[in-house]
Amino acid sequence: MTVLFDTNVLIDAAVASRSHHGVAVRLIAAAERDTIDGLVAPTSIATCWYVAYEREDTDPRPLFDLLTDVMRIAPMGRSALRTALQNPGTDVFEDGYLAAAGAAAGASAVATRNESDFTSTALTPYHPLDLVGMLNE
Repeated sequence: MTVLFDTNVLIDAAVASRSHHGVAVRLIAAAERDTIDGLVAPTSIATCWYVAYEREDTDPRPLFDLLTDVMRIAPMGRSALRTALQNPGTDVFEDGYLAAAGAAAGASAVATRNESDFTSTALTPYHPLDLVGMLNE
């Protein structure tokens, strides 16, 4: 299964004090073990950097070093942008753009704590806890 990691899951993994840190780390470990094929989007990395470093006083570089080894980067090019612009059902443009990039890169699912933001996209949204539970079955 190819899974796009939403920005909030990356932030959870980067910041140990967040309540969903453990489950986010377990999902990244699943990508490291090749249990899932993990994808991240460039905008998610940039946003994660800002939130972790500027707001949470946490250096996300150790996480980013790991991500470069175990995740693929979903290209956010012209095709994904056009798809996002043509999807009127997505209330949050960033999520539509992430989903379009993930789908173009082969994702069928997105790990997110905001499942409702992805219901009108090509990806099936899974809460990180639910996805970890599925992987453990």
